[in-house]
Amino acid sequence: MTQMSKRRTALRTAALMATAMALLPLQSQAQAQEAAYPNRPIRLVVPYAAGGGTDILARQLAKLAGESLGQPIVVDNRPGAGTVVGAAEVAKAAADGYTLLWGDNATFALNPHVYKKLPYDPLTSFAPVTLTVKGALVLIASNELGVKDVGQLIAYARSNPNKLSYGTPGNGTPHHLAMEAFKLRAGGLSIQHVPYKGEAPALSDLIGGSLNLMFAGARVVKPQADSGKITALAVSGTKRNPMMPNLPTVAQAGLTGFASEYWQGVVAPAKTPPAVVARLNAAFLAALKSNEAVAWINNAGSGAEWTGSTPAEMQSHMEREIKSTGEIVKLIGLSMD
Repeated sequence: MTQMSKRRTALRTAALMATAMALLPLQSQAQAQEAAYPNRPIRLVVPYAAGGGTDILARQLAKLAGESLGQPIVVDNRPGAGTVVGAAEVAKAAADGYTLLWGDNATFALNPHVYKKLPYDPLTSFAPVTLTVKGALVLIASNELGVKDVGQLIAYARSNPNKLSYGTPGNGTPHHLAMEAFKLRAGGLSIQHVPYKGEAPALSDLIGGSLNLMFAGARVVKPQADSGKITALAVSGTKRNPMMPNLPTVAQAGLTGFASEYWQGVVAPAKTPPAVVARLNAAFLAALKSNEAVAWINNAGSGAEWTGSTPAEMQSHMEREIKSTGEIVKLIGLSMD
């Protein structure tokens, strides 16, 4: 090696060492920030309007998780476009653990199939933290229809194609997908969909007899069923609802293999440091298991239940839900564009 070559090698080595030394403070600073996390309030974006069921659930758990973290988790409602507005905002946020998203079936499993230009990808734009809530809906019928169980309903629908109608709070809602899944599982029933601007007006028409069927939340169904204004047929989930223990699941009532549940969970922006995600996961799981959270959900009268998961389990759940939801969307030709 010539003297000039030796000098060039020495200069390159010195430059590399200088670069490495310059990076050390940055790495140490990042590690220190992660170790101190959180040191300021955290924003939890809820992509629904304030006061709704999802918002109420998110606020309850945010309060308890914030207590575990030692910093408040402040709910920020960003409704619009079927949760797209709020989800897109979090997808673009800094990956530092100070902006989170409370999403649901629509956010993670439905929207990829019904929007041609979705401004986020549910599997790559976010770092899963934990599943938080799951629940099932109740299949109900108007008293005027005269059916008393799922078997009678299916038999009537098969004998009277296109004569029945069902209501939902809107296209793409869990209520909509549950009924379409029910129709498909029962062999392709012909029942007309009537979308409303909420669950309450649909239920009102069902009680009045101008609507035949719908899936609805247990909180609104139970008092109407107890008073004899409607006929409750079955629960959409995998197990009975403790609020209505005598009501079978759809599968128990004869439609083997049927199950449809809504679910919700918390995610952070993609590339959020694993240590921060782990800290958030631990805080939310502690909140979910707390006596206060358990007592609150049991007294809420919604039929929902707290759940929890590791980030990896939530990722797998989302992948399965995206696939199964896509199959239903394709069969019914649903589109939001």
